[in-house]
Amino acid sequence: MGITAEVDVKATAEDIEGSGKSPNITSFARIRTAYVEDPDYLFVILSLKHRVYSQKNEASKLIDGIMEVVGHRSYDLKYLSVSDLSYNPALGTGQIQVKDIHYISLETRTTWDFCRLLDQKYLASSKNTIESWHQLAAKYGWIKTNE
Repeated sequence: MGITAEVDVKATAEDIEGSGKSPNITSFARIRTAYVEDPDYLFVILSLKHRVYSQKNEASKLIDGIMEVVGHRSYDLKYLSVSDLSYNPALGTGQIQVKDIHYISLETRTTWDFCRLLDQKYLASSKNTIESWHQLAAKYGWIKTNE
């Protein structure tokens, strides 16, 4: 028996200040829909911290580079703490982001609690209203309509 999961890999540089801050993870509508369709949905974030070494190849005149992975962590998106998740209204229905991929706290929650958290993040944006949420809910099948 296997387990199916989606994995989003985020690679961040160890030696660049600010690397790993607020990466886009997935769209609000996409992730909300995935959990409505399958409450056991698994979305894993794999965080790789790397260091890059490079030197000029005198024969080819190109730069040869080596990326060394110096650290890694993985997280189930559903369990990231409230303070670690944020919503950016840019790009389509908005993007779920992680404030800092290197410093994560986890909170146990149900799929229903996670969907409510996503909705709260969406509605906290000054761009969004309960009416815009309702339009998305009807479009993506999160609620039943008489139509």
